[in-house]
Parts: sequence; structure tokens; C-alpha cells
Amino acid sequence: MLPSLSQVIEILKNSSTSIDMEMALSLWLTDLDSFIVRLLFQRLDKELYATYYEKGWRIDRIESRTIQFIFGEVHFERRRLRKKGEKSFLPLDEALGFEKRKHYSLNVRKKIAQMGSQMPFRQAEKALRICSPISASHTTIHSITQEIGGKVQTYLSQRPSRKEKRRRMSHVFIEGDGLHIAGRQSDKPVIHRVLVHEGVKADKKRHELIEPMAFFSVKSSHEAFEQAAVYLDQTYDLKQSIVISNSDGGSGYEADRFEAIIGMCRRHEHFRDKFHVHRKIKTRLSFDKPMMNRLTQAVRAYDWKRVEQILATAESRIVDVPESVTIDRMEDIRKLYAYLKRNWPYVRGFYERDLSIDRGVGVCETGHRFYSYRMKRQGRSWTTKGAEHVGALLTAVRNNELDTALKSEVDKHLEPLGKELKGAVREALKKSKTDTLRVKTGKLTNYASASSFTGVLAKMFS
Repeated sequence: MLPSLSQVIEILKNSSTSIDMEMALSLWLTDLDSFIVRLLFQRLDKELYATYYEKGWRIDRIESRTIQFIFGEVHFERRRLRKKGEKSFLPLDEALGFEKRKHYSLNVRKKIAQMGSQMPFRQAEKALRICSPISASHTTIHSITQEIGGKVQTYLSQRPSRKEKRRRMSHVFIEGDGLHIAGRQSDKPVIHRVLVHEGVKADKKRHELIEPMAFFSVKSSHEAFEQAAVYLDQTYDLKQSIVISNSDGGSGYEADRFEAIIGMCRRHEHFRDKFHVHRKIKTRLSFDKPMMNRLTQAVRAYDWKRVEQILATAESRIVDVPESVTIDRMEDIRKLYAYLKRNWPYVRGFYERDLSIDRGVGVCETGHRFYSYRMKRQGRSWTTKGAEHVGALLTAVRNNELDTALKSEVDKHLEPLGKELKGAVREALKKSKTDTLRVKTGKLTNYASASSFTGVLAKMFS
């Protein structure tokens, strides 16, 4: 039924509360939007057919379709065209980039995937029902999240070359770390992350990264570093830059990994992440808190002699405990000494390295929260493929690349259509100068045998 203003008047008369009125008006406006878009699709399909009619294409049949858009559900009909020696196709679907057998538009699927990457799928189902006219089950949300996540992952792993001029910065920061999440069956996914940025901008009590770009992989840290290497080469001219890297020193995040992707630069300074150093001290010296606090202060002061003295004192204070406990504590002190000695060149602070800045490292560890909030709470577990797709969505949102990734997918779909179809779309958007009346062509559908009455009649009209 055609939406009319009289319906609005009836809504205002019959609404007992403002909530009822707003809900009824929202439904009316949704119907109006759907009606207008359906008329636009019909006009566009008609103009496209007029263009292809001149090239020998004829109507094969009329097909109906329903697509859920952000503004509402649209049910419309369009022409399938055929031509001898050519494959039949739907000009309207090709022109607007509608994918086959997809009930939800690409933008709706993007929104659903965003919600699926931010919250459990059952919660996303409830949120959609509350905040939008879109309805989707949690299983549908899961499949859409995986579908869109797969497309985004393909884009992130094969980013197109950047055409901007390479920037020259005084300092560039690179950090890397891995986030372990619970797996299903034999899967043990690890989200390997590399973060590149240009420093920290302080705004009162808030701190914001300058030009951050995140890279991730569930396959290996090597793949994440490769993505970061391509970005660094295309974005920065590092010949006069001081590159500052930071990691916890775990497998795959050693100092030489960062050195390999930097290339030529003015100077490279690698830091060992303070959070992990302090956690190591707390873990190994948990049995002697006074010595633990003194050792933390000595590390901050970058005083190796004090470190040796404190560890020796901690060793001498292991008394009046069983022999097995003494052996374990002595082993903890030995391991802590080896850890600090191995990482001592990287523990130095900014001032000890004569750098003009005093902050900018440690943000990769903090950034784990963006991923762990969705992927580690409430005993959730993941397959490697599922973790990869959700991680790709989160990374694209973090980098503001989600729209770009999905638009590139649409561009790949439209590019092979050529200039003729694009020109037909432009003509369809113009107002027709004359209304040409043509003899309509069609096709009879025959569900009986070819020798039946309807079969013979269908053959006469074909």
C-alpha cells in the first residue's frame, strides 16, 4: 500500500503515548523509504533494459527479490535479459553490485559483522532487535561475521600500494607482541600483533597515538612483521629517523626481528617492555617482597651493581625453609639473574639513551585489551579460522580500514563490467526526454510436457 500523510494523521490520533507514536512513525518512515527505493529500482531497471534492448538483448523473465537495507526491507522485481550465444544476466543486480543469494545488503552485513566482532553473537542478536529494524539469528550473525571477516583478512594481507609521498619523521615507533587465546580441539590460536606509530600526543589526562597502524596474523609473527615491513617501506623515509622498537623478547619478537624490517635508518633503539620486566621480577622474587621492591628500583635506576648486590642478598636471606623450597628459590634467583643480564642492554630508559623524547613504548601491550575483551572473556574458545576472521575485523576497525576493505571487494566486482554498463547506469539516472512505447516481450513458463497445450503455446511465443 502506498504510504500517505493520512496514515500519519491516524498515527497521531491513535497513539496513547509518545513511545507508541515514535514506534509507529518509525515503521511508517521505514515503509516510505522502502517504497521510494523500490520505485527507484524499477526506474533504473527500465532504463537499463532500454539500453540493452538496442543491443539485441530481450527479456527472459521477471524475477523478484527481497534485500534488507539499513533503512528497511525492499521487495522489488527486475528483468533477466537473454541474448543468443550469451549468458543471461540481471542488469540491475550487476549495476548496483548486489551479490547472488544475499538477503542482507553489504552495508548491513558490515554492521552485523562489526557487532559480531565486538560482542557475543547472541548479544548481537538482541542488540539488533532493540536498536534497528534488522532481524538476524545468532547463527546468521556468526556466518556473516565469518564471511565479512574473511574478505577483510584477504584485503589486509594484500594491501594495495600506497601512492602518497614517503614521510620523513624524527621518530618512528614499532612494537610487537603475541596474545594467546583459548583454542578448540587441537587449535591453539595466537594473535601476533605489530604496531607502528609516530609517537604519543598528550591531551590533558588522555593520551592518543599519532598515525597508528596495526598488523596482525594468527599464522606467525613473521607474517605480521612482513606486513609491517611493506607499510614502513611505502610510508616512511627512515634515513634520518630514529626508530624505537619495543617487545617482551619472546619467541618471534627478538631485537633482530625489528632490525630486519627497518632497513636503513639514522639510529635504532630497542627496548625491553617494562611491564614484562617488572612482572618477571615479581614472579621470581615473590617470596621476598622487600628485595623485590629494591630490585625494581635498581632496574629503574639502571644500576647493574645494585642489581647484583640485591640478588646476592636475596639469596642469603633464604633460611629456615625446607631444602626443596631452598633449591626452588635459588633456581628462581639464578633464572632472574640470567634474564636481567641477557636483556640488560634493552632495559635502559629514554634518558640513559640520550633521546629527546620520554614516552611512546608499551602501547602494544595495552592494545591487547581491544582484542582480549572480545576473545578471552567468559571462557570463550576459537578455531584458528574463526580467530583470524574476528581479529581481521577488529584490526580493520582499529585502522579505520573496514569501509576501504569492503569497497575494494565491490570495485573488483564492478570493474569487469566495462564502460558500457557504467554508461548505462549514468543514463538511467538522467531524466528521460521522451517516453517511448515499445511492444513488451516475455516468455511463458511451461510446467507441463512440450507436447501439451501450454507447451505448444510457449513455443509459439518464444
